[in-house]
Amino acid sequence: MQKGWKAQQQKTLKKLVYALNEKKLSQNIQAHEKRGWRLASEVKEHGYGVGCLMEFPPPERKVI
Repeated sequence: MQKGWKAQQQKTLKKLVYALNEKKLSQNIQAHEKRGWRLASEVKEHGYGVGCLMEFPPPERKVI
């Protein structure tokens, strides 16, 4: 359990999105972007296919 300012900071979620070909990867990226994920890296070779890193930004904090 963290204490202090780190306990108050929400982490950015990161996810590796991959597919066997670039067409399927672009469909997968579009589906994730509709749900609020954003592209964080360029498309690279990953295993037998291609992949990229996506991030889900933490919600904005309201200042009272």
